[in-house]
Amino acid sequence: MTRDEVAALLDELALPPTDFAVHGSAAMLLRGLIEEVDDLDLVARGAAWRRACALAAPEPGSRDLASRPLPGVEVWNGWLGDDVDTLIDGAELVAGWPCVRLQAVLAFKARLARPKDRAHVTLLRARLGEARPGPRRPPRR
Repeated sequence: MTRDEVAALLDELALPPTDFAVHGSAAMLLRGLIEEVDDLDLVARGAAWRRACALAAPEPGSRDLASRPLPGVEVWNGWLGDDVDTLIDGAELVAGWPCVRLQAVLAFKARLARPKDRAHVTLLRARLGEARPGPRRPPRR
């Protein structure tokens, strides 16, 4: 999915913007860090979660419930133990859409350490100025 395709899906869902946030790779896509994503992950609460559930009945995921209202879209009522209210309340508007902060995306991707996330972790660390510390060299004299 491209940025335009993600935006079109978000338009179609018409979720209340104060009750959801774009997470995962799509949050990187909307910020221009990557060019495509396989899916669109959203975290939702309140009215946004109720709307998602009205569009598609929630199903159990590995830890949280997910509604899949459109092909390639997953709306989650939790995020692997992260506080959904904190993620949504701390979201930044990117291209008009609430997106989870990059620090949260980095923490998630680093924690899962899936092969597909390794390149994303590197990109995120570079963007956030959090390059992995290498071996310390003694100062030159």
